[in-house]
Parts: sequence; C-alpha cells; structure tokens
Amino acid sequence: MAEEHGPGVRIPPPVLVGGILVAAWVLHRFVPVPLGPPLAEFGALVIFGAFALIGWALLLLVRAGNDPRPDRPDEAMVESGPFRFSRNPIYLGLLLALAGFALRWGDLWGWIAVVAAHLALDRLVVAKEEAYLAARFGDAYAAYRGRVRRWV
Repeated sequence: MAEEHGPGVRIPPPVLVGGILVAAWVLHRFVPVPLGPPLAEFGALVIFGAFALIGWALLLLVRAGNDPRPDRPDEAMVESGPFRFSRNPIYLGLLLALAGFALRWGDLWGWIAVVAAHLALDRLVVAKEEAYLAARFGDAYAAYRGRVRRWV
C-alpha cells in the first residue's frame, strides 16, 4: 500500500537540486552570461536564510515523528511553523538557496538553475508527495491544501 511506503520519490530532492546547481556552476565558470554585478553579500544572506528555513522545517518534521526523507512514510501531518505558509518549505528553501547563488554569481545560469529546479521539484517530487499525502491523510490534508499554498 502506498501509505506504508511513502510517496515514491526516486531521486532525493537535495541531490536533484545539487546536480542542477553543479551544472549551473560549471556553465557559469566556463560559459559565463553576466546579467549584472554579483551581489555576493546579499546572496550569502539569502543562502543563510534558505538554510535556516530548511532547518526549521526539518526540525518540526522530526519532532512530529516523521522521517524527512521523501521515500519514507509520514506518521503525522505538520501544519505549524513554516508549514503554515508553504506546503513545501524545505523545497522552497532549496530554491531560495539557488537564488542566493544566482545573486552571488550575477549570471544567467544561476537563474536558469532556479527555474529548472522549480520545475523538477514540482513535477518529480511535489506532485508525488501531494498524491501520497492525500491518500494517507484524506480530508485533513484536503483541508490543509485548501488553506496553505503549495509554494508561498
């Protein structure tokens, strides 16, 4: 039964996003497409905020008894903390981290990475997780989905 095995996400989202980041970095280094001056300090601040958001969300998942890996079943729905504003604060944090790198680089490849990661997460991860959560938690998840947006 799907509820007992998790949503069936094959590639861990940090690996997926990390691969996109590495590809963007290689392109940035060898085929740069400058968009403006690099904003190194602001980019670093965005990256720090992104990891703080990810850490906060992970802490709440673990406290609720959930294994944060997306291939594991969930024990409880989490609706507090950053989950009050986004159904996917960890993935939102990953996208913000990519945006931080794009700001630091001042290059088109970083922004293309943000778009590519958003599309990959939305189609390959979030869609599967939402179907799983709907089957696992039924009306409670439907109500939550009606109150809280997917991203922000």
